Amino acid sequence: MRRAGLLATVTMTALLTLPASPALAASPAIPASPATTAAARSVHSVHGAGVSSLPDDTRRLSVEGRLDGDGAARGKLSFTHLSRSGLARFTAQVTCVQFKAEGRVEVSGVVLRGQTAGGTALDGQPVAFTLDTAGAQHFSLPKFGAGAAGCGGGRPETVPVTQGGFRVR
Repeated sequence: MRRAGLLATVTMTALLTLPASPALAASPAIPASPATTAAARSVHSVHGAGVSSLPDDTRRLSVEGRLDGDGAARGKLSFTHLSRSGLARFTAQVTCVQFKAEGRVEVSGVVLRGQTAGGTALDGQPVAFTLDTAGAQHFSLPKFGAGAAGCGGGRPETVPVTQGGFRVR
């Protein structure tokens, strides 16, 4: 049991120091969708990596999302969750970014590659997150499936960013 705990500590330490995966390169097979809010036109990008280290688990969300001149969203995101259940992780292509009031950003995309801690494949699933980038930062737990496809943000449950953070430009 001690070996498993040490492995988890080493694995998460390595994850926290790694940059976003190069496997997150944009895929032309997944179309980008335009952002629909007026606020999105004045803010053009969100980037960074937030880590939430809590007593029973650690989550890392890395986001590089931007709006092009035509309003189309582009970018990548990756998510890793290490808990007692195991390691869950995925990478996704960003298809929608919406910038809301007070530093709130909604990011959605399509999972390119990944799986849950139980081994269920997430490939091809829509996914969405909500980021609170002003003040004390938080990010939501991921929302999967049809409800994530419309750029409506992640689940209502959030976790605090305890290391790193996100920037909006």
